[in-house]
Amino acid sequence: MKRERTKIIAEIGSNHLGDMELAQKMIKVAAQNGIDIVKFQSWQAKTLIKTYPDYEAKRTWYQKTELDEQKHQFLKEACAKAGVEFLTTVFDLGQVDFLARLTPERIKIASPDCSSLSLLKAVKSKFKEVIVSTGMTYDAEVIETARLLKDSNFVFMHCVSMYPTPLEQANLSRMEWLKQFTPRVGFSDHSLGVELAKMAVVLGACYVEKHFTIDRNLPGPDQKMSTLPEDFAELARYRDECEKAWGVSNRPLTDSEENLRKIYIGKWGNNK
Repeated sequence: MKRERTKIIAEIGSNHLGDMELAQKMIKVAAQNGIDIVKFQSWQAKTLIKTYPDYEAKRTWYQKTELDEQKHQFLKEACAKAGVEFLTTVFDLGQVDFLARLTPERIKIASPDCSSLSLLKAVKSKFKEVIVSTGMTYDAEVIETARLLKDSNFVFMHCVSMYPTPLEQANLSRMEWLKQFTPRVGFSDHSLGVELAKMAVVLGACYVEKHFTIDRNLPGPDQKMSTLPEDFAELARYRDECEKAWGVSNRPLTDSEENLRKIYIGKWGNNK
């Protein structure tokens, strides 16, 4: 049985710093290194709750990196020109309708909103696919979310919300647990390097997502733990090699095997 090709998601998030020239450069570099989907984040700084830790500084950052409708459109067009898919994570109800018009194919829901039922209800009928990360989420909340989305096309992403995630905390076997709710399961990887992402490819992840940057010395909270283009290229090569090696389950014998049958079967006499 031929399995689905793993799509690699580069999570730029706010690593563009609000600079659309930098964002466009990141998109081009991502496309050049085997990435299928480039993902951003859609919020409105005005909705940030005032009790959030270090509110003033965080609000300033979110205002700087917020994407308005014009920037969203620019980024989607830049992705199309580069030959990659545009994707974004929606963080507030007020942007659902706009994003559904902009990019109706699929939407991402971040781990903190895995149990945000109002947001999930708003997106389930407006997008062809809903991708939901499950970090920092209790089992009961995952079950409730699966129940809400059961009549729609959705993907659960296994995720450990530790930055970075150490190998011994990865718990990749949880992907199998998530498959009881939806057969298509992915992995949102917060580890350093691409070893865990490679393992997820072998396990059949439909999506593998990692934070992306072109320079870890750029400002911003995610740059230091983001993955560089050359590492994404390595992951893409590995994914392609796995796809070749997987092949098909009902394979015919190769010509070499047919020839070896004639030589080796019966070599030690009739053992049938």
